[in-house]
Amino acid sequence: MCWVSWEKLSVPKSAGGLGFRELAQFNDAMLAKISWRIIKSPNCLLAKILLGKYCHKSPFLEVEPVQRASHGWRGILVGRDLLQKGLGWALGSGVKVELWREAWLSTEKPLAPIGPPTRETQNWSVSSLIDPISKEWNVKAIRETLPQYEGAICKLIPSFFELDDERVWLLNASGVYTTKSGYAVAKLCTGNISDQSFSWKSCIWNVKTSPKIQHFLWKANSKALPVGSLIESRGISVSPECKRCGARETELHVLLQCPFAERVWELTPCLHKPTITGITSVSALLQHCCKLISLPPVGLGSTPLYPWLLWVLWTNRNKLVFDNKYYSEESTVLKAIQDARAWQAAQACLAKPILPQRVVHSPVVPCSNSYTWSVFSDAAWNSSTGQCGLGWRLCDATGRCSENSSSHRRDVPSALVAEALAVKAAVDAAATSFVRCLKVFSDSKALILLLNSQAQDVVLKGVLHDIRVLARSFESISFNFIPRLDNVAADALAKSALYSFHHSVSAV
Repeated sequence: MCWVSWEKLSVPKSAGGLGFRELAQFNDAMLAKISWRIIKSPNCLLAKILLGKYCHKSPFLEVEPVQRASHGWRGILVGRDLLQKGLGWALGSGVKVELWREAWLSTEKPLAPIGPPTRETQNWSVSSLIDPISKEWNVKAIRETLPQYEGAICKLIPSFFELDDERVWLLNASGVYTTKSGYAVAKLCTGNISDQSFSWKSCIWNVKTSPKIQHFLWKANSKALPVGSLIESRGISVSPECKRCGARETELHVLLQCPFAERVWELTPCLHKPTITGITSVSALLQHCCKLISLPPVGLGSTPLYPWLLWVLWTNRNKLVFDNKYYSEESTVLKAIQDARAWQAAQACLAKPILPQRVVHSPVVPCSNSYTWSVFSDAAWNSSTGQCGLGWRLCDATGRCSENSSSHRRDVPSALVAEALAVKAAVDAAATSFVRCLKVFSDSKALILLLNSQAQDVVLKGVLHDIRVLARSFESISFNFIPRLDNVAADALAKSALYSFHHSVSAV
């Protein structure tokens, strides 16, 4: 019996499907790669031929298919239309980006200002909203031109040094288009999407458990478990009643609402157990279970117990229905704990692959250790207000601290951006102190990886560029990861700056 439609199965896992590929839409995503190449490399031979033949009067992103266009060109335009659903800008100086016609307001999805523009501002570029001296946003100009977008604009971090604006694919952190992300957009635009408030990744696919049980959790939340009520709704004459208590059997009844399941949850050694009051769906149950904490006697550590408990509740139900075997509540809990421990022990025996270390240092001229200084940076970020505190500590070659400094900033979109701003401030302070050789330490592993690998990030593009430009003023510089416990001095400076800034703003 088919429980889930093909349209839903072909939706990405993050949206409630199983990620099977529908060939027509996958082909559109492949064609979008050609459109991406035309946009990013307009001087390549392919782009010159196609643009010279079909784009005389209109740019590539606006041109319409002519009547005599080739089948290949029509396919490229199909890929272009798909590409535009995730195409945006990573701001540099803002000179190339038209203020009213381009989608530049967000690094998460294409978002363009809604007009109408005034006669004075209709031909403005985004650089018109940036102060030419400080290279920061001109808040007065924003409030006069786009007051409704002030919060979104101020979260974009322009570059202090000269940097070209760049078209990016917003649905990939690196800004590069991929067929996988393009196919996901194509499927998400068809409308066959489940409840978007439910996080399929965190509640199912990223749960630390067996793939078999992940698939079971997906079936439970997709109405694909053959319980009595669903079988009856398909026109099959079976009893929809629970064999244990006689109530109508649904997925939630088997996993929580049945008196047997309720007793099993009561006996489970964990905190924040789910109760039948307040939980009205399987998705709500799974979201609540993510908060469960197993007590130490269970011996599972970071391995969650609840997926195994839900699985044993389901298999015990099947044994009762088909084999007429009954298991007590105590044995059900014990079976779940034993299975979870066995799986955890099996994972510990697996050989962990040795990943290549993508750490690249960039010294220009080797320096003597007696000239190498160290700077330690950290940031403290308040997710509710967007405020952050930055702290850095500059030490000479002997380890003696020569500078303890801090600053603050508002409208910071994420903790990673705050860490990058802290590193930028620290490197700038070292350059101002005429340090020749520098070691930079940060407790943000993701940021250090970006700096050492020369990778790009849509949100951090301007800040990363500024750090790399500042790095050229040193004879030797390296970016290093430091554990948080070894970076307490910079951490204290950052938290103190955030605390002072928050209270000064609150007092105004």
